[in-house]
Amino acid sequence: MVAGAVATIIHGPGRLIVGPTEVFDGGTHPYGGTEIGLVNQAVVTPLGRPYRIENEGLGEASDVTQANNRYRFTCFVRGFDDDAVRLLFDGHYTAGDVTQHAVFSVPGLRDPGTTGVGGNDIVLAFVPDDLMHADGVVIYRGIPWWTEDAEVAFQKGAEFGIPLQVDCLRNSNDHTLKIGRLPDLPLT
Repeated sequence: MVAGAVATIIHGPGRLIVGPTEVFDGGTHPYGGTEIGLVNQAVVTPLGRPYRIENEGLGEASDVTQANNRYRFTCFVRGFDDDAVRLLFDGHYTAGDVTQHAVFSVPGLRDPGTTGVGGNDIVLAFVPDDLMHADGVVIYRGIPWWTEDAEVAFQKGAEFGIPLQVDCLRNSNDHTLKIGRLPDLPLT
């Protein structure tokens, strides 16, 4: 274990890849998937909370159960890449009649309350710019959407992009997400 040092602090911008199919150990970028853009502010948040079991006789906790496996990945996708809109929000995507660039349409093709599973779940990889020193993330089955506090800024001084959240679900191989050096992370 290395003692704490400012030189080991990682500021981790990177890229998002939808649907990678090539292993990260020996594969080449974008690893058989589609890069949808540069990202910053990437965060994995555990949503499950441990539960304290109180012992009435002692008046204190006697156990703490493990939290459930609910996780969310959030980031800011810099810009409004056509592939990002098409692959993340396929029910709201159309190509513009004149420019052929992405158009995000509301209400889109999916009605509120319908399932996102099956047509909207994706495999997603966060690939850090520094592959030697920074960890990446593989989400094995995620449902993408705008963050809860999403704002798409159309103003001077604010970067235009997609504030993205991905709710992470368990896949058929019993994986939800993995964080680590990319060559150590399997794709399934």
